Amino acid sequence: MVTAVGVASRGQIPLQDMRVDFQVEPVTDPDGCGFGVRKTVTLCGALSDTQQLRLRRAAEYCPVGQLFTKGALALEDQVVYSTERVTPEAAAQVAGGLRPSLDPLPLVPPGTVHGRYLADTKEYDVSGVLQHEGEVKVYVTCANRTRPGRWTLLAGHSAAGWMPPPMPLVYAALAASTVSTLHQRVTPTAWPPRGFHVEIAPYAAGNREHAQAAAAAGTINVRHVVRTVVLDGAPRAWSLQTIEAALQQDPLATSFRGYPLKAGHRYTTMVSGL
Repeated sequence: MVTAVGVASRGQIPLQDMRVDFQVEPVTDPDGCGFGVRKTVTLCGALSDTQQLRLRRAAEYCPVGQLFTKGALALEDQVVYSTERVTPEAAAQVAGGLRPSLDPLPLVPPGTVHGRYLADTKEYDVSGVLQHEGEVKVYVTCANRTRPGRWTLLAGHSAAGWMPPPMPLVYAALAASTVSTLHQRVTPTAWPPRGFHVEIAPYAAGNREHAQAAAAAGTINVRHVVRTVVLDGAPRAWSLQTIEAALQQDPLATSFRGYPLKAGHRYTTMVSGL
């Protein structure tokens, strides 16, 4: 949403408001388990066909959406000891030499996401130029074992910086998903006594203006991220392969690699003047 707002402001497009809705559902096909997303974007304002087309393209190529639909995240994995520190440029890719897993990927639970743009939170400089796109309020629901799960959060771009921008939220989700997957897929006896933690290190990602310009032009802006599992102690020699294989099981990381999201189950609707 903030990408479309930024593109509209820089292109002098009279976008007054917008909202985004996602319907997420698990999908199973011969290629394996994944998930489908139905997306509806509603634009409010007196927009011409050309302006709608430009905002549609920006929404399709927003930095977060690119990760899932266009393989715009180059993810490198490594496992290190807590006493080691390897620079992102020296990170070793392990995907090519991992043993295949016999367990199926976990199903993505069905749910919905509703994003509402808070137009009054935009921030301008003294000359009236947009400096920060403002806040988005997001409502998330999904199926749980006992009752529906519901969450509300804020994200966006602000001068105060107290709310997370969209991309750091993605990186935080990747870290959380990795920890959860490793706990589920790797037996406790494989870990060193003090356990482990996960570090996510993006590099060469560009800035906000670069990302929004790429979205407006409909180009893919690849982000490079190193995901490191730091073992707090020496692991058993046989467990390293198990840990590395489990990394390839993580459903969120796998979606970034372009596997689970089924493009055929995704659509976009644009409505103006509401």
